[in-house]
Amino acid sequence: MAISVPADASGRAGRQEVAVVRHPIADARNVVVGYELRFGGSIDLGDPSMDAKATSALLVEAFGDIGLETLAGRHPAWVTIARNFLVEIGPPPVRPDRAVLQVKAYHARDDLLQILQRLSRQGYTIALDEWEGDMTTNVEELMSLCSIVRVDVSRLSVDELPRVLRIPRMQGALLVATEVGDYAAFERCKALGFTYFQGEYFAQPRTFKHRGVATAGLGALRRLAELSTGDVSFEDLERIISSDVGLSLKLLRYVNSAFFSLPRNVSSVHEALSLLGVRTVSRWATVMVLASIPDTPDELIALGLRRAHMCEILAGQSSNEEREMLFTIGLFSVADALLDMPMADVLESLPFTEEIQAALLRHEGPKGELLAAVASYERGEFPTLPSTDSRPTMAGAYRAALEWADETGRAIA
Repeated sequence: MAISVPADASGRAGRQEVAVVRHPIADARNVVVGYELRFGGSIDLGDPSMDAKATSALLVEAFGDIGLETLAGRHPAWVTIARNFLVEIGPPPVRPDRAVLQVKAYHARDDLLQILQRLSRQGYTIALDEWEGDMTTNVEELMSLCSIVRVDVSRLSVDELPRVLRIPRMQGALLVATEVGDYAAFERCKALGFTYFQGEYFAQPRTFKHRGVATAGLGALRRLAELSTGDVSFEDLERIISSDVGLSLKLLRYVNSAFFSLPRNVSSVHEALSLLGVRTVSRWATVMVLASIPDTPDELIALGLRRAHMCEILAGQSSNEEREMLFTIGLFSVADALLDMPMADVLESLPFTEEIQAALLRHEGPKGELLAAVASYERGEFPTLPSTDSRPTMAGAYRAALEWADETGRAIA
């Protein structure tokens, strides 16, 4: 999530924009157990050469501006902390039960070890990051203070991993596999005894089903094809939703939730359409159909929602049609993972224009380039887009999209 820290009341431009994205950490069932916060711009909490005091001031402003609840919800925030920061400043402004402090595996000095011992006694959970199996006396002492060990599995071969995991296993550490690229790597890591997993695997199809689509997937594609028609009418939308009892009940529950805070209860699909309009209900129904696909991780739906709204926001003052198209592109960018199908096969069943197909398949054209920039930002690469008066910053767009996606996810759950 990106944090925009404004100038202070005197108009000084002393405060800087701080960009931070959250990366989910999940268990073997794809249930999120925490979010790692990765900072960009002027803050790098893992940089041993940083100005700790200046960074601390910005970090306090950032956490105060956005709030930990928005950054990580009910889950702990996993944050990499450099030695300089811990020695000069101490832990970040987060309660011990709301944070996991990550320290990189290297030859720790005595002052850092003493600080970590104190933080451990205060209740902080400490994780050893970037462990590759190189043990020395100081690293051994550092590991003894860490109840969690993180291993970048993309940098190690399958044959190397047992050696790397031997000492953490002996010490009973909880093992976290990071940079897990696909479901094949996920399954290998599970077999090796990792407990938590982090990477892009959850946004990838588990197995490609060329031409052979499960019944639930076929039903979802048919419904999506009907809902994705740009000129769907009030009558058509009412028919589509009313013909699906589950979808109708979910719509009424959604409309009557605190998300809308309507003055009276809505009791029919027709009334919901009249109150909210075709565009809002059609968008909601599309999201609900995607979310209804069996075995769909909540975080994958959240990713689609976040991309959709971020793409829409970055459209600036474009026409409603352009904004809606970008929302659709962002939402359907995870359709291949949702349906376990190649994106080309998904698109064959949907009435999308060549422009939308090119954006989703190959990131071509202005809309495809925007989607690629959004995905890059999510990975913590922090690209920039040409600034205009009508377009917010990438940081501001990510923040707004994260808040909206989390709120929407709670409403449709």
